[in-house]
Order: sequence, then structure tokens, then C-alpha cells
Amino acid sequence: MEKNSLNYMITRPDQKLIIMRGISGSGKSTKAKELKGDGVIHSTDDVISSMGDYNKFFADMMANKDFSPLQKAHQTNLKNAVNSMKNGISPVIIDNTNLAPWEAKAYVKAALEMGFDDGNIEIVNIGTGGASAEELAKRNTHGVPLDKIKQMIDKYNSNKDITIADILKETNKDKPKKVLYSAVVLDEKSHDELLAKFKDSIPEGWKTFAHHMTIVFGKGLDDRSEVGKRVTLTVTELGKSDKAMAVKVEGYPSANEIPHITLAVNTLEGGKPFMSNQITDWSPVENFTVTGIVTEVTVS
Repeated sequence: MEKNSLNYMITRPDQKLIIMRGISGSGKSTKAKELKGDGVIHSTDDVISSMGDYNKFFADMMANKDFSPLQKAHQTNLKNAVNSMKNGISPVIIDNTNLAPWEAKAYVKAALEMGFDDGNIEIVNIGTGGASAEELAKRNTHGVPLDKIKQMIDKYNSNKDITIADILKETNKDKPKKVLYSAVVLDEKSHDELLAKFKDSIPEGWKTFAHHMTIVFGKGLDDRSEVGKRVTLTVTELGKSDKAMAVKVEGYPSANEIPHITLAVNTLEGGKPFMSNQITDWSPVENFTVTGIVTEVTVS
């Protein structure tokens, strides 16, 4: 019995995996439907849409400054695709943008480890579908703006003719990292002590955090030598609104008007972590210190 490029026996010689690649609005999903036959299409966009309002999903992520739901949606799509492959469905089509090689790696690796033949893993390059950036911005169904479309085109063009070998050689260190925010992330002891200190002040049912003090949102540090530095913060005041509760801290610069650590939010009434920035009612507390590490929080 022959082996594939990952040295696994080819036990599924007739099953096919198709990796779609293209910009939003290019006709990629339309082409996927044409190729489907008796197979199945797996798309992270479909996973997100199944949760409810697609645009609200992304709006909430930005508002909460928490991009983990997107990572979970990608993980769900991968899990669904792997199950389809295990069940012998063919073709299994991955209808994500897959603009960079690493984006398709988990799917290709899973197929080969399952016994697929390299020759039955096809990459279908749609690119822009012959449309301009302006046309793609107008016709994509998820409202991706023009500047984002242009970025996607540049990314696709820099990886235009990828192969299975290109996908497989990608490693985690090759993945581009986007800095979501830079922060002093509390150590476990400080996290626990902070919540214990104010446990009687946090209303029942509120979601607790006590995770970090934001240094700057949406980018890394100007001085990257600060990353990994242990910092001591002094807690000076307790603030609360009907949506959020936080402690004011001193000891390290922050772009926020009031440097703070969010303790808890009233999720039952639509509270979000960013609403700590809107607290106006602050009361002094007996000063004490917490410690954490200067960190750039990233997502691939």
C-alpha cells in the first residue's frame, strides 16, 4: 500500500478534499457549490451565521475586545470537516478565504493523517474572480469594506500559487500575529486576591474578570523590551456603574483615561468589559498591590 507525503498509508484513495481560495465576493462560494456534487461544504462563515446575526457577531467581538469567538468558530468548522472526512463523504470542500498557506494547514494535515492521497487534495484558486476591489466591496454578502478587501487582495497575491507542500511546511511561528491589545496581565494569585477582596461588592450573577489592565488597545508596545516585564500595580479606588465594576490602578502607563482592571460586568443587562471605561462613580479603598506581566495579546 502506498504512503502519502506525511508517511501515512493511503487508506482512503477515493476521497477528495477541496481547498477554496478567494476574496470575499469573488464567486468562491458559488464555485464551491458547483463542485459539491454528493459532497459537503464547510465554511466558518456558515458556522457564525448559524449562531445568529452575522454582523452582530463581529460587532460584539469588537465591543468586547475579545476575539476568542472567531477562533472557536474556526475550530468548530475544522471539527465538522474532520467528521465529514471520517464519515467517508467526498468531496469535502473548505469554503474559507484561505489566503495564506497556514489557514488551510489543519484541514490538509487532518486529511493526510486520515489516509488521503495527496493527489486527491485540490486547491481551487478563485482570487478576485476577475473583479476589482471596488466591485468586490459592493457585492460581497458580509459587508467587508473596501480597505479590508484591498488587504485581502494583497495577501492573496503574495501567496498566489501555493501547493500542498507550501501548506504543510507552514508552522505556528509562520502565522502572522495580530496584536489585539497590550496589557499588564495579572498572575493567578493577584487575580484570586482581587476577586476575594471585592467579592461582597460584586452583585450576584455578574460575570467576573480581574484579568488585566489595558496598556493600549489594537496594537503592540512601542518599546517591545517591556514585554515580559513584571509590574506591580497599586489599587486605589473601586468604581461601579449599572453595567460594570472595576478598580483604578497606578504603577504603569495606560492609554485609558483611567487606568483600571475590570472586575465584573452585568452581562444580564448587556454589560460589556469596555463599559468599565464609562464608570464615573469611584470611591477610595485601602491601597494594596497586585502584580502581572506586560503582555501583547495576539491572535493569528
